[in-house]
Amino acid sequence: MKIALFIPCLVNQMLPEVAVATLELLEKLGHEVILPSGQTCCGQPMTNSGCFNEARNTTMKLLNAFKNVECDAIVCPAASCLVAAKENFHEFDNSPEAQKVISKLYELTEFLHDIAPIKQFSKPLNTKVSLQMSCHGIRMLSLATPSESMGRQFNKVEAVLQNIDGLTIVYPDRRDECCGFGGTFAVDEGAVSAKMGKDKAQAHAATQAEFVVGFDPSCLMHLDGMIRRQQLPIQTRHIAQIINSVL
Repeated sequence: MKIALFIPCLVNQMLPEVAVATLELLEKLGHEVILPSGQTCCGQPMTNSGCFNEARNTTMKLLNAFKNVECDAIVCPAASCLVAAKENFHEFDNSPEAQKVISKLYELTEFLHDIAPIKQFSKPLNTKVSLQMSCHGIRMLSLATPSESMGRQFNKVEAVLQNIDGLTIVYPDRRDECCGFGGTFAVDEGAVSAKMGKDKAQAHAATQAEFVVGFDPSCLMHLDGMIRRQQLPIQTRHIAQIINSVL
């Protein structure tokens, strides 16, 4: 497949290794990958703060970067940014061109589960990982059943990883409780955000896993800070980095 990468500004500026791992794993799987120029912020910080007019120009610049790009899918390694982009694109542009872009948007885990499953992994990974089930991914992209739901149980994140030889998957207590980042919430309610992050980091460390693995770089960045400040014996990895290491 021909894939256009959507690399959010947080990934580009703070966690470029996630973008590199995403590119490499998709190419290892045989896909043609392109990076359309002109990408910018999805507008989430502004819309989360109620600044919809200020978000319009940024959002439209990002949308226009993908209009008229020939590809089969647009893949993003950041669930919250993808959700924001979808919502903002709908809000600011109802043209057929915009709808075509929206219809091709996939979060990386979603793409690897629903559209182009991995047939096999080349290497084992003898380690234990504690999955970070971030809010946007499970409750807005349906990557897994949230704990409050009584419906059919599923977990696309675990399904993508479970066939890696040697990998043990565990979860922290209260597995899908928010890590406390929440975008601008971490700025507006810093003390609450920090306490939530510390609790979540401790819960992951208590599993005795080597890595916290998640699909949302913003949550992983927040947890990484809390882990380092508390000197906890665990590290963070994006799911792209884990998959890329075993292909």
